[in-house]
Parts: sequence; structure tokens; C-alpha cells
Amino acid sequence: MNKRFLAGILILLICMNSVGCGGAWRRKFIRRKKGEEATAPVLQPKDYEKEFTNKQFYANHFVFWKNSESELISSIQAKKSQKRIEMFASYSLTEIKKIYELLIEDKQKELEPYIDELERLVEKIKTPNYLISHKNRVVKEISSHYRAVNKFSYFYMKNFVIPDEVQENSVAQEEKVKEPDAEDLK
Repeated sequence: MNKRFLAGILILLICMNSVGCGGAWRRKFIRRKKGEEATAPVLQPKDYEKEFTNKQFYANHFVFWKNSESELISSIQAKKSQKRIEMFASYSLTEIKKIYELLIEDKQKELEPYIDELERLVEKIKTPNYLISHKNRVVKEISSHYRAVNKFSYFYMKNFVIPDEVQENSVAQEEKVKEPDAEDLK
């Protein structure tokens, strides 16, 4: 009899808890009016400071380029999948272009032929069945490209990276170009 009594009280408590005026349970089953609209969240953009300096970006992208191109060479030599080889080729091309953007104009002109050469090599690599018959020549060309671009390492180029102040000044000039305030017109 004690077991029946305890079971009955337990069932009674569960029923009272679920039927009661608890807000969440009740709101779940109440229909909403069609006219009600949910309020949209208010988004306020915030400008964040740069996380790295241009020299740090240059050093990072150079290391990324160096690793991706060495992986490209070893992937071609090891006869990895075509998709993997194309991925490393396009990634190394992307990274060398980021390096190019961080250099001053004189050094950009020196780096341009190497970017053009890598673009030509990437096009060859992406051609179907090209690597099967020309693997040794492609490895030789990419290896010589790798050695040639090493002269653009951060150690040699740290004085030729665009300074951070130049970018900050260009942003400040853009802000000055904006329309004048009402106070300025008085």
C-alpha cells in the first residue's frame, strides 16, 4: 500500500507541475497572433585595431608561402593526388601575392616576374595529365623558383615592407574627405 501511495503522489506531483502556471510550458502551446513580429537584433559595427603589424604579416605570409611551395614539391615527387597538388599550388600563389602587396613599389617590381612564373607553373600543373609526363621538369622549375624567391625572406626584406603609418594616414585622409558636419557649416 505504501508503494501505491507514493506512486500516486508522484504522479499527482508530475501532473500538477506540467499543468500548472509555469510560463515556459504554457507559452509553448499558446498560439501567437499573426500581427506580432519578432524584434530584430540591433547590430552595431565596431572597428578593431590591427592584430599584427605589416612586418609580422610579411613574416607570416612568407613562411606560409615557403611551406606550401615545399609541400608542393614533395607532393609532386611523391605522386600524391592531383587535387592535393593543385591545392598546394594555388595556396602558394595566393601567399606570394600577399607578400607582394606588403612590399614597397621597387621590391614589388622585383617580385613580379616570380609571381608570373608561378602563375604559369600553376596553369601547367592544373592541366590534366601534364604532371604524368613532365613531373621531373616541373619539380626542377618549382625548385629553382623556390630558391630564387628565398631572397625575399623577411630577414632581407624587413626594411622594404610598407610601414604601418602609411596605411593609418590613408585611413585618416579618407575620414577627412567625408561630408562636413552641421557645426562646420556655421
